[in-house]
Amino acid sequence: MHKLRLLASAMLLGISLIGLSSVIQAASGGNETAREAFAKAQAYQLAGDIRSARIELLNAIKADPQWIDARILQAKILLELFDGIGAQAELTRAVDLGLNPSEVRHLYGHAFQLQGDWSKAKDQLFASDIPVQYHAYTARITGRVGLQTGDNALATRAFDRAIALDPKDPDLWVDIARFRASSGDQAGAIAAVDEAVALEPNNIRALQYRGELLRFQFGLGAALPWFERGLQIDPNDVSLLTEYAVTLGDMGRMTDMLTVARKIISLDGRNARAFFMQAVLAARAGKYDLARILMQKTGGELDDVPAVLLVQGIIEHGQANYNAAIDKFTRLVSMQPNNRQAQNLLAQSLYRAGKASDAVEALHQQVNSSGADPYALWLTARALEALDQRQSAIGVLNRAARHNIGSKTAFALDAPMEILLAEANREPRNARVVIPYIRALYDRGSFGQAFTRAKQLQAGNPGASDAHILVADTAMALGDYDEVLIALEEARKIHFSESVMLRMIDVLRAKGAMQQSGEVLAQYLNYNPNNVAGLRWMAYEHLETQSWKVARRILENLRQRIGNNDALIMAGLAQAYTGLGQTEKAINAGRIAYRVQPSSPVVSHLYGLAILADGTRGKDAIDLIEKAVIIAPENAAYRRSLAKAISVHQQNRKSEIR
Repeated sequence: MHKLRLLASAMLLGISLIGLSSVIQAASGGNETAREAFAKAQAYQLAGDIRSARIELLNAIKADPQWIDARILQAKILLELFDGIGAQAELTRAVDLGLNPSEVRHLYGHAFQLQGDWSKAKDQLFASDIPVQYHAYTARITGRVGLQTGDNALATRAFDRAIALDPKDPDLWVDIARFRASSGDQAGAIAAVDEAVALEPNNIRALQYRGELLRFQFGLGAALPWFERGLQIDPNDVSLLTEYAVTLGDMGRMTDMLTVARKIISLDGRNARAFFMQAVLAARAGKYDLARILMQKTGGELDDVPAVLLVQGIIEHGQANYNAAIDKFTRLVSMQPNNRQAQNLLAQSLYRAGKASDAVEALHQQVNSSGADPYALWLTARALEALDQRQSAIGVLNRAARHNIGSKTAFALDAPMEILLAEANREPRNARVVIPYIRALYDRGSFGQAFTRAKQLQAGNPGASDAHILVADTAMALGDYDEVLIALEEARKIHFSESVMLRMIDVLRAKGAMQQSGEVLAQYLNYNPNNVAGLRWMAYEHLETQSWKVARRILENLRQRIGNNDALIMAGLAQAYTGLGQTEKAINAGRIAYRVQPSSPVVSHLYGLAILADGTRGKDAIDLIEKAVIIAPENAAYRRSLAKAISVHQQNRKSEIR
């Protein structure tokens, strides 16, 4: 019955088969066995089972190697499987059998595009003898070449032509979505991929990219239903499985990720990304030898990918090969100069390798910007101490004590203001040249001018999340909270990122809108359940409401993930354990926090309260809380705690005298 259903479905495609045969002079008409396998392949293709279609075409070609139709359809199937080399081979065989090359130039161009051979792809796609029925396909692949080579003008012309020729092609709208996203027009990308899904609800590539955009727009959890919907159509689609596995891993569902990665390898034994995912899992578990073996199985195919460099560096660092780790992290920082995690890891490796001066230099840019990462400040201070620059180290530790962990302003730029202004005036809507000028204005304290320019940029780039964020930052500097929230709401519609979440929480708390702040945080964590910054804020909110057990659970999980060097996490644990009456654990956590940041008023205060709860070291508790008051005399909570500590200590002393 299954065979009969496949044959019946294939008969529906008979017209396309007849049409194909009519335009070529085949060396063979296809024998009966080959045609039966060919019909099955067409039915599988129609059902979205591309791999089964490929197998049936192998059977067809084996039954009749001289049949051109089978060669061409196999080339198309291989293109769907992203196998440009295999597709090229089948096309060449078809031409050798007598096919006119003009009939498949569009497919040749696609094959070369997949191989990254842009010159050969253009030779085929720009040929003048391509039949008119293939012009839309040719324009679409030309657009891909423009996208991948950074030739936006070529991509724009090609995609516009493709839309004019075939506006109902869902694959075209997926490509346009990728082009718009690469240009910073996230809203336009979402609209394009939504069009693709509307045109063909079961299009695998459209479902996959919709998931990818939702992952970017709202977070990891938002993507899963779209990936799973695609896998219901074709459970063996390697590209879709890969994005699914990556998302599961980022969500912390490591066992599920490993299961999917193993399936990918069973389908594609050389899949570098699947081996990389397994290496990530091994590295996270501290199994660096296994992680290294798995990374070697990638064959160097991913060595220029930032995430891979990060894991390679972590493996080397974990095995104390600090110089090798420095090499990996240096390359990563050169590729992503604003990546704070990469900067921190590079500096840590340099510090461990005995290169304290280089560690300070690696963090120089970050430490000299507002909102520097507390760990970067702490590490810089330790490196300065190693260089015997203790006074400078104290200054950096004092900055770390302020715990400015919210949103950050942009890095300061070295280009002269005159040059930045000239470039911004020449292209006032080009974000690439205008943003540096706005950042320079902000850094100089010219907030009004920066806000005006940011609004102009926003008007010209309504689909770019960064344009709205820039308006929010400049409005925040002016104290215009309402304008900040309006801009951030627009940014959130496009990309609800960690930075947007942190900014929204900052401004809502500044307005006293605590409930709204909690709602924003809950929405973000719903899709990004393992995000460290989000979980940190969630723990703080539970500490504020004295939900000690929940706060402790969140903070202990964070501690297991990132260690004991985060003073705020350890101080939060001290507060949670104090609230739970587990004084010994509270004091231990407070002691660790104080060792990391002894000049922090938050740490001194919470450590002092933990000791006060012990009841036997009242003087020590008073000293710590008094230190917090001296550092932050404007903090009323610290002053109240000091009065309480003094009162409790005096009462205890009276009891002792009696």
